[in-house]
Amino acid sequence: MKKILLLIILISNLFSFDLTSNIKTPDTFSTINSFKENSKKEKFSYDDLIAFLKASNDKNKILILGVLYANDSEKPDDFGKYIKADPILAKKYILQSYKMGNKDALAILSGLILYNDKMSILDKDLSETKKMLIQSEKDGNIKGILLLAITELLRGEYDDGISTLIKAANMNDASAQLELAIIYQKGIYSEKLKKMVISPNRDVAEFYLNQACTNENKSDKVREFCYSPEIIIEKR
Repeated sequence: MKKILLLIILISNLFSFDLTSNIKTPDTFSTINSFKENSKKEKFSYDDLIAFLKASNDKNKILILGVLYANDSEKPDDFGKYIKADPILAKKYILQSYKMGNKDALAILSGLILYNDKMSILDKDLSETKKMLIQSEKDGNIKGILLLAITELLRGEYDDGISTLIKAANMNDASAQLELAIIYQKGIYSEKLKKMVISPNRDVAEFYLNQACTNENKSDKVREFCYSPEIIIEKR
């Protein structure tokens, strides 16, 4: 990913797209534990789990199947087998979940492509990811809108990215508000264009910082940032 957007990516990882909290992702570990408890077999098998999920007609279980294929499993099953990451299968099942009515699926798939090295090979220029997130926005998914802004910025579409962030901020999303605060505090310099593409603006930065920190619906990560003694934008 481009150096000029390293700050944006880091901030996004911290605040905008937390797969375990900001977007309602399936609780994979609970599903595995539930499967273990309900299975009549004495030993746990990933093959059995995958077969169980595949046979399901539940959009959330199909989504879990896709997420399982997005990463190598950390631990082996009782037979010493691991799940090997398979980005193509991950995409297949996450999209299947979306077609079954899971409106979070496109945002989850896009987030995996943006932040998961194994999944990023699916869409190097993020063109397909952008299309998915535009659809996610149409579906009313606020985190999809936030990810769309990050995607646009990564693609060098700075005006569109800022406009999309402002849209999310106006929808009272604290992560978008904080993202804007940090961007306007630092600005963005393009090595390719050899100029600042987003100029620093202290007043705008303070405006969005105050919005984020006084937002009653802010996430734990935004709250931690607001109470940090090392906050980068000093309050007057």
